[in-house]
Amino acid sequence: MEIVLTLMANKSPGAPQIIQLLDWQDNEDHYIMIMDRPMPCMDLKNFVKLHGESLDEGMARKVMRQVIEAADVCIKRGVFHQDIKMKNLLVNQDTMEVKLIDFGCGVQVKKFGYEVFSGTKAYCPPEITVNGRYHAK
Repeated sequence: MEIVLTLMANKSPGAPQIIQLLDWQDNEDHYIMIMDRPMPCMDLKNFVKLHGESLDEGMARKVMRQVIEAADVCIKRGVFHQDIKMKNLLVNQDTMEVKLIDFGCGVQVKKFGYEVFSGTKAYCPPEITVNGRYHAK
């Protein structure tokens, strides 16, 4: 499903905020994905650490605008990423371009609500927890 969602998010015209899938191979028990890798880049979490654990308002605005544009492009193309977090955002240190990566927790957009949580446990919404514990259906 990750390959399909990444391809859907990459529909033409290309979106600079979405990582580009260059090629893939589907094997019996695994798959291999070859992705674009902007250089120099690092995930947003390490980028923020590099800048003293916080970004100034202008830099944060530039990053967040691109994150919102990436999420918007995904939704318009029928992809609900479900796991947008600092580790899934690459930042090109020279250009400040942001790319959304890792569609492994994503699903196709539905008309009605989602009943199953798919994403990072630490970011599980409270309505999915039972007695304070992570609960997936």
